[in-house]
Amino acid sequence: MKKTLKVLIADTLHDSFNFHFSNNKIEYIYACDWKDSDIINQIQNFDGLILRSRFAIDEDFLKHTKELLFIARVGSGTDGIDKKILIQKNIKLLTAPEGNRNAVTEHTLGLIFSVLNNFKKSQSNIANFEWKREENRGVELAGKTVGIIGYGNVGRLLSQKLHALGCEVLAYDKRNKKQDSFVRLVTLEELQEKAQIVSIHIPLDDDINGENKNFHFVDATFFKNFKNAIFFFNTSRGEVVDTNSLLKYLENGKIKGAGLDVLENEKLKTFTTLQKQQLEQLIAMQNVILTPHVAGWTFESYENLNKVLGQKINDFVEEYFQKL
Repeated sequence: MKKTLKVLIADTLHDSFNFHFSNNKIEYIYACDWKDSDIINQIQNFDGLILRSRFAIDEDFLKHTKELLFIARVGSGTDGIDKKILIQKNIKLLTAPEGNRNAVTEHTLGLIFSVLNNFKKSQSNIANFEWKREENRGVELAGKTVGIIGYGNVGRLLSQKLHALGCEVLAYDKRNKKQDSFVRLVTLEELQEKAQIVSIHIPLDDDINGENKNFHFVDATFFKNFKNAIFFFNTSRGEVVDTNSLLKYLENGKIKGAGLDVLENEKLKTFTTLQKQQLEQLIAMQNVILTPHVAGWTFESYENLNKVLGQKINDFVEEYFQKL
């Protein structure tokens, strides 16, 4: 009978990981400097794997596992992980969406305030020694109707803060129907009829079978169905939004401004000609603010992700040994 579980840590973690993952029934090997081929060759000797998004957890990788009991991802998203095969192999998937939800929420609010108040355009004007006040008149957030697509960890916390700021908050989620005092859960059709500001907080993949069912969830039809011209924000996954449709509705004014922390392709060196043109168009727009997928990546969340995931790993290990 096993006395300890061997766990491989494949990515660099916050220095506090030893404290948060403290459990005398776990033996950790820190292998962030190993080559991917080394991990593949050695993974059969481990009971657990901890990583961020170093490589895909797919059929090709999992065929090298033998005694793997759990995979822990230091983050909230699970795209790039084949959940069907994990279920088949009885491998537990642990994630930590609670660890960076406040970071994503605050970043989203920062994008909203920046776009509504023309920060990018104002900065550009002043950099050119142009002092334009009327042209940079802002829009107040208080009193606006905000539509939240995806009512999970981030969507719920963002809704709570928007409500405190004086917004009417509507939320749509195809699965989560838990009502709160600071939000009204509605159909997508009602949200599209009433929202003035829209923020996306859905995963790319499906929680049940891991398929990328939300790919281009936001497309031309999605934007067309809004009654009002809207401000649009995405801090979830870039592939959720069809960039061509986003550009089309930015250009015709149906989208009054946008804040994006994610792109469909974030590996800039692999851009196609079209993707490069799309990014150049977004950069040139004075009503669009871009950030490099850092919404959930604060100094505080870096440690808090470890804390949340460490507790989940410890709980899993305790439960595992209790069943032996």
